[in-house]
Amino acid sequence: MTSTSSDEIRSDIEATRARLGSDLDQLSDRVSPHRVAGRTAQDLRRRVSSTTETARHTADQAKATMRRQLDAHPQVTASAEKARQTAGSAAGSATQTVHRQLDAHPQVAAKVQQARDTAGSAVSTSRQKAADNPRTTGLAAGAAALVALLVAVLWRRHGADAD
Repeated sequence: MTSTSSDEIRSDIEATRARLGSDLDQLSDRVSPHRVAGRTAQDLRRRVSSTTETARHTADQAKATMRRQLDAHPQVTASAEKARQTAGSAAGSATQTVHRQLDAHPQVAAKVQQARDTAGSAVSTSRQKAADNPRTTGLAAGAAALVALLVAVLWRRHGADAD
């Protein structure tokens, strides 16, 4: 058996303590809730960034493909432009028809305005309730949807009566 001096033993004990202290510090750092949350947030940022880049790349590719297809098929481009113009014209005509009908039927116009005001009030109320208590957002949104549904039903009934 070899004999070790007390100085060597003390030195070994100090070295072991230093290693254990370092290991405990590393372990503590690894399981610290603050550090775990930081690593999780960093990982989430990295994933979101990667997904965003992938989506941008895919959108750019789709845009480039669409441009190539439109360049290769000018008749499709012309048809799409004509369809866009027709849709715009139809929307304008529909708006004019609605305004003429409302001008011709002031009672209906008053009801539409009343419904519009009620819907606006419901939206304002829902925004305020959402700010005051997020749990009431669903109820306020439901009320606004109900008002919008009532407006649609009244408008359809008026359209059926006018025919």
